[in-house]
Amino acid sequence: MSAPIKHSVLSLRFASAAAPSQDSNSQPVDPDEALQRLQLGDAWAVLAASGDDVHALTNWLMRLRQRPGGRLPGVLVFLPDCASPSALAALKAGADALLPYDSPPLLIRAQLARLRERIAPQPEGRMQLGPHLDLDGQTRSLRVHDHHLPLPTQQFHLLWTLGARADEVLRPQELRLAMDVPARAHADTVHTAVARLRRLLRPHALHHRVQTVHGVGYRWAAGQASPDGFSGD
Repeated sequence: MSAPIKHSVLSLRFASAAAPSQDSNSQPVDPDEALQRLQLGDAWAVLAASGDDVHALTNWLMRLRQRPGGRLPGVLVFLPDCASPSALAALKAGADALLPYDSPPLLIRAQLARLRERIAPQPEGRMQLGPHLDLDGQTRSLRVHDHHLPLPTQQFHLLWTLGARADEVLRPQELRLAMDVPARAHADTVHTAVARLRRLLRPHALHHRVQTVHGVGYRWAAGQASPDGFSGD
């Protein structure tokens, strides 16, 4: 039996909350599990519902925001009254946005899209990956000398994200976010996307630059060689 698919958006319901959020594409977890997964990069956003008593919520937010380094996840907070003093306290503690309990799913998705843009900006302009090798954000293509290789959207975002942080190992969850992989997608989605990107790069002898660090993630090698400990398969 395959392992259950983890969602990239989590949901919390604190004791004072009268109702959960209306988003069905998030995974309910307890506060400690949410902190752990957000800190590991196993999820990138959380929907947190609270009542007028936001003490537990603000404590949790401060614990989250005190984490060292890395990119901060997005937090949408659901409250019965978004103009109350408790709403201001939630914002001061680190909430990114406030929504009322009865917010429709379309509004929640729009707010998550705004947060996603902050955490994983969309490609713009050009990115040089090496001599005579660059990515074009407008045409979604890779230029190899005088040859232009069009890339499918998912593979383009994957290569752009890896190239922007060349020689740095990126965890699969970071790549899922960059490629806008749906939260319910299969856990092997990133591995499959990497394999397809390598197939596209193979005719140009660039496939080995997309390297696997087993048990950790993937990286784009800025140099030509495949160092020990990394796999291009």
